[in-house]
Order: sequence, then C-alpha cells, then structure tokens
Amino acid sequence: MINAKKLYNSMFSDERITSLIPAENILNSYPNEIENFPCIVFVDENQSNSEYNENKPGASLCVLMVHIYSKKLDGFVSTSEVAVKVAEVFNDELWNCSQNREVSDPDPNAEHRVMVFEKSIFNN
Repeated sequence: MINAKKLYNSMFSDERITSLIPAENILNSYPNEIENFPCIVFVDENQSNSEYNENKPGASLCVLMVHIYSKKLDGFVSTSEVAVKVAEVFNDELWNCSQNREVSDPDPNAEHRVMVFEKSIFNN
C-alpha cells in the first residue's frame, strides 16, 4: 500500500488547478455542507492490491473520486473548465479517467460534476 493522500494532495496543488480553485477550497474529505464555491472534494474510493508476481502484490490499484462544485452564476468557473484542468494533471501522470459526468443538484444555481480516476501504482 502507498500513502495515497500525500500523492493526491501533491497533484491537487498543481497550479493548473489552483489557478481555478483556491487551495483552501480543495478538500480531501467530505464536509458537512459545501459552503465555499468553487470547490473540489476528493475521496480515496479504493486501494487494493494488484499486479501480482509470485503470489505477492506488486502494486496498489488506486481509485479516486473527485467532486467538483461551482455555481451557474456570473463570475464562477464552470465545473467543465475545472474538469479539463483536473484531467490534464491526472493524464500527465498516466491516470485513467473512468467517469466524468454532471450530477443534478437540488440547488438550481449549483453545478456538480463527478470524475473517477484509476491507476496501478507500483511498489518500490
């Protein structure tokens, strides 16, 4: 297993993302309520052993769910714009994006997009 939170934190501190979302609005756990927009919440969905060799795992399969929130109001970045930058950062590190979808929100002025990334990270 690896320290995935450390890896994720470094990726979300990339300037391409922080130029759109303030660093203090990038959270590694779900708050009780989203209060500051735009916002990213990333959740470590799964870390499992993978890539077995001689009955020993050689990698950790990491699955990360990314929630992007914004407002459909002037002056707010769209979740699609943020998703493009998040995808760029993860694609540069060879992560696979297995989901990228808009999710309905009860607030008619809110946007919510969900992305899921996967990658096998090999043990050193």
